[in-house]
Amino acid sequence: MKVLLINPPYDGNINTWTPESTNKAIGAQPPMGIAYIAAMLEKEKIDVAILDANALGLGAQGIRDAIKREGPDIIGITAMTLISINAAAVSRIAKEASNAVTVIGGPHVTLFQKETLEADSVDYAMDGESEYSFLEFVKAIGSGRPVEKIEGMVYRKNGSVVANKIAIVEDLDSLPFPAVHLLPNGSYSLANARSPFGSIVTSRGCPFKCAFCIRGPIDKSVRFRDPKNVVDEIEFLIRDFAVKEINIRNDTVTLKRSHITGICEELLRRNIKIRWQGPTRVDCVDREMLFLMKRAGCHTLRYGIESGNQDTLDRMGKGTTLKQIRDAVKWTKEAGLEIMAYFMIGYIDETEESMTDTINFAREIDPDGAIFSIGTPLPNTELFQRAVEKGLIDPDYWKDFVTGRRYDRAPYLVKDAEKWARKALWSFYFRPRYIVKRLRKIDSWDAFRKHAVGAYSFLRFKMHKQEPLTS
Repeated sequence: MKVLLINPPYDGNINTWTPESTNKAIGAQPPMGIAYIAAMLEKEKIDVAILDANALGLGAQGIRDAIKREGPDIIGITAMTLISINAAAVSRIAKEASNAVTVIGGPHVTLFQKETLEADSVDYAMDGESEYSFLEFVKAIGSGRPVEKIEGMVYRKNGSVVANKIAIVEDLDSLPFPAVHLLPNGSYSLANARSPFGSIVTSRGCPFKCAFCIRGPIDKSVRFRDPKNVVDEIEFLIRDFAVKEINIRNDTVTLKRSHITGICEELLRRNIKIRWQGPTRVDCVDREMLFLMKRAGCHTLRYGIESGNQDTLDRMGKGTTLKQIRDAVKWTKEAGLEIMAYFMIGYIDETEESMTDTINFAREIDPDGAIFSIGTPLPNTELFQRAVEKGLIDPDYWKDFVTGRRYDRAPYLVKDAEKWARKALWSFYFRPRYIVKRLRKIDSWDAFRKHAVGAYSFLRFKMHKQEPLTS
């Protein structure tokens, strides 16, 4: 039994809320979900390969050639809603190039179970965290057993789509480390990271209720890995892949104080010298914690700040205040950590005054980097419901989009949103003070190259306008 796991290309992602130029400067990241699944399969001696079409820059023909070369019996395709059209296209390519059973998984399935199986080229779908359920699925297909009772399974029966209970992994420490050796590691990059770098996940789930963020049943279940298990993986990546940096990929690395301090103390106890960075919130840090993180190798924190206007923050459901933001930024700088701040321009009901507040606030707190995204009413969000109520978006927009019945970008929520996002970027990055500060921190050719690419991307600001993958 041969299994091929595919990460589709992200081309054509017109509904992302960050500009195409910014995403290209940030770089491609490894698909952690299918890397975990591959590790589970390898543990059971099942032949598995990963095709990261996004990182490799493959189009339809490249994917078709790879499928023919691998000759898989099962093809698993990971899908996010914003590129679900590409996932469906990959399934069509798979059927043309092989006799493989096709199954789509990933966060998209949780939102659109029925729509995922509208494509005839998709045999099954899997809802939730599929490390254990996909392994059971592969064994069932290989032995000819029925798959209908497998947790997370989505399948057709008597002309209808049936969805089993969503699959959730309660014990994260029971999972093997992701199968990094199956990934095209030389194809990944991160704008402010030393190469090669490794990606890890230290927890799953998010308890917060930001109105613009896609929520699913899994998010309600917050689970943490044992700090020793996390540091074991870091040691593994240093030893076997010579990584110079770790990028933590979960939503909020400091969500539980005892958890992040446990990781830091374990790194210090083992005397592991490694740079690392991760995302967090301003209301999930304190001064003492930040100084400990710096001692343990952290060099950058990514803060989802979103707005410099308190009314907008409140409507976003962030649950944070401008004072909390100022305090967290002050403590972070005092600890010697760099800050990458994320802002959103053009949220629903925003005015020119509130967007100007955000631009001015970004300059005031002066992080080391800033990303300005554009408010987008994603499915299954409070923001989407409010946009529907105000007549700003068709209530069936996402159902039509993911099934390929339409391919126009979700409408912006304020007038001239792109103009304001471009203004924010220029206002922040092309300040003499900022340029001098960044030039002083360039300490290698790699750092210079990444700064040059970043500057070029801002000069060529544009939103995503590519066509999706076609089979």
